[in-house]
Amino acid sequence: MTSEVLYVWAHLPGSADPVVAGRLEVTRTAAGPVGHFNYGQSYLSRSDAIPLDPLSLPLKKGVGTFTHLGGYPGVIMDAGPDLWGKRVIDRLKGPQAYPRGYLLLNDPGRSGCLSFSTRPDELPIPLTSRAFPLAELLAAAEAVETDRPVDPELLKALHPGTGGARPKCNVIEDGEVWIAKFPSADDRLISVPRLEHASMCLARLCGVDAAETRIRDVNGRDVCLVRRFDRYSENGRICRRGFLSARSVFFDDPAFAAVGTGSYPRLARWMPRFGAGIDDRRQLFRRLAFNVMVRNDDDHELNHGLVHVRNDEFALAKAYDIVPTLHANRTRQHALLLGDAAAGTVANLVSSAESFALTRDAALEIVRTIEQQVLESWQEVFYEAGFGDEDLRKLEAVFRPIPEHGPEPGHVTG
Repeated sequence: MTSEVLYVWAHLPGSADPVVAGRLEVTRTAAGPVGHFNYGQSYLSRSDAIPLDPLSLPLKKGVGTFTHLGGYPGVIMDAGPDLWGKRVIDRLKGPQAYPRGYLLLNDPGRSGCLSFSTRPDELPIPLTSRAFPLAELLAAAEAVETDRPVDPELLKALHPGTGGARPKCNVIEDGEVWIAKFPSADDRLISVPRLEHASMCLARLCGVDAAETRIRDVNGRDVCLVRRFDRYSENGRICRRGFLSARSVFFDDPAFAAVGTGSYPRLARWMPRFGAGIDDRRQLFRRLAFNVMVRNDDDHELNHGLVHVRNDEFALAKAYDIVPTLHANRTRQHALLLGDAAAGTVANLVSSAESFALTRDAALEIVRTIEQQVLESWQEVFYEAGFGDEDLRKLEAVFRPIPEHGPEPGHVTG
């Protein structure tokens, strides 16, 4: 058997510097990897200590055991890079052992409030760089996508710890941290950064608690800025908030491994165990209804999460990554189950209303209200976001009433 060890550090509320929180050892066994985590006594004795995950890693003595996600607790995996980040890191440092090697690079753009080291007396070494203009960062991202040479300092400035598959980096604007989301070489029909900005504006108009966005023109290219909800400034310093993806929430449920399919109702039912209230559950339903209405079917388990608010309490994080799918299929199959199935229909939306602390009638009213608001407002919102008539014609097929039921037998939805 072989083992690998990580020391886990936490950036506590109001502090820009991390403190060592605990130790994770992952052992490769014949039955698969097994992780064991325990908090350090010095961390448990702190009055300001917070649990990394209040369910699977509560603040107490003892060892927690993990057999899923390669033996790594979900909250630690949430701190790792996704496809884009790994691509940038591989260019900068060469391929790393997954996930440990990527975690140890400690990119400040990662989600949540964790950092890592190989020793308890060894401070995490952040992957830092000097600041660059947005135009240079955009050019660097384009070079990564097209396999052209890039200055290593620019690669570090792309903050590869940030999740997702599309090119992006982190920037400071007005003293706050924003994710700058760039166009991709694969974009063909429309400006995806502008589409995300417009969709997020429309979501807020429909009562969805979506992250703030801004659109920037950089040498004729669109860049969408998304304000981070897990970062905030205090006394001139950038501080971090803990974050748990929906994936982490799902794996905290012992029954999930047998099911293996995430769902909005499951997330809604489990959020109260982390401290989320009824308003959060109902807000999740509003987000769900909006995603169906705008055909955002990339609503997977890493595109939802909980953010730390106080003590051992987490609340529903703001909505992010809302981008319509531009295919003309009438009924979309979503990444998470919506109710009884994954199909984006009215019947499916209201089938699990009670999971969101709603009656069926109340859920239906929310669906109809959002449907009407989108149909009446989307063109005006998208015009204000900078789209023209030709772009709107490309989007007309997206903004249609939600199908009442699924397709008839034999009907191909694509």
